[in-house]
Amino acid sequence: MKSLFKRTAISVIVLGMAGSSYAAISASNNNTWSSPRMKGWFIGIDALDLQPRNDDLDFVTVFPNTSTGAVNTKAISPDYDWGFRLFGGIKFGDNDDITAGWTRFHTNDSSSIADPMSSIPGIFGASLPRWLDVQDWHNINAKVNFDLDDVWLVMGHTINFNNPWSVRFAGGFEYAKLDSDMQVQATITSASGDSPSFIFGYDNTLDLKGIGPRVEGNAVYHLPNNFALFMDANAALLISKRDIALNGENPAGANSFLDSATFSTRYIVVPHLGMRIGANWSYYFGQAGGEGTCNVVTIEAGWQADTYIDAIERVNNVASNINESVPVLSPPPIVSSLQPNTTTRTSNYSNQGLFLGVNFSSNWF
Repeated sequence: MKSLFKRTAISVIVLGMAGSSYAAISASNNNTWSSPRMKGWFIGIDALDLQPRNDDLDFVTVFPNTSTGAVNTKAISPDYDWGFRLFGGIKFGDNDDITAGWTRFHTNDSSSIADPMSSIPGIFGASLPRWLDVQDWHNINAKVNFDLDDVWLVMGHTINFNNPWSVRFAGGFEYAKLDSDMQVQATITSASGDSPSFIFGYDNTLDLKGIGPRVEGNAVYHLPNNFALFMDANAALLISKRDIALNGENPAGANSFLDSATFSTRYIVVPHLGMRIGANWSYYFGQAGGEGTCNVVTIEAGWQADTYIDAIERVNNVASNINESVPVLSPPPIVSSLQPNTTTRTSNYSNQGLFLGVNFSSNWF
């Protein structure tokens, strides 16, 4: 409980510092107009090419069959995947706006090891797949998914300084849903090395949902010919509910028993920090500066990063007791028993990469 309050206090301090520092940070998501007091609406979409990152993706440790070998741990290495950000809203009053947005980023990644140590038929190097015990496993496969949906609604105000700067502040609410399953399976063969082989493994599931206050700031430096440089930053404190479970799997239907466990629900605070930097170009058409309709199409590109602190929780140590007796050509009666000292570990979830987007603004209602 102390650690929860400590992390919460630190998060509040960080959020306050972020809010004060955003005075220097596009209205790229809100299309700052070149003239003040412009009312209207806007909508846009960004294509995201991001890499998910997590510090808890180790899935197997391989031990040497000689005293001179080195112990080797292998982790899943996520690739870049596509997502999108959709946003829109209205401008009213004296450069005020209401903006809603949705980011969706769903990924799947996998990794594997065939015969960990030896090429001798029927003899495999000892290995320790995650949540299983040390055995002569081979064909060790792991996969992980991160399914993130983030929705926000904020009210903002833009200040147009003397050229070339404009700055926007906003505050509101954010809702995030993050699901992540990590599955590890390994194959074991009878003592003689003959068929059949039997597959055993575990699947660790995580479901997190959180809602809380959000602040954001945007700064734009306008350049000639309708070009601009921008920087965005946002922060939120998500009051979250997190459910995790470890499910034993036996796809081959062998004579075995792998325990499953559902852990108590966690109620936590997850700080979310995000930033974007980039450049855009705008094309104006209509009667800009006149009494008629003015429309703007903006193309933007840049780099972004987001971090959800301590959002991921996975089972760390099953402390299982796997007894193996391997008669030839018969399934090994493997028994896995989850012990009371089974532990979990929390880690951050992040993503970073490039974005390319287009948005449209108009003062016509």
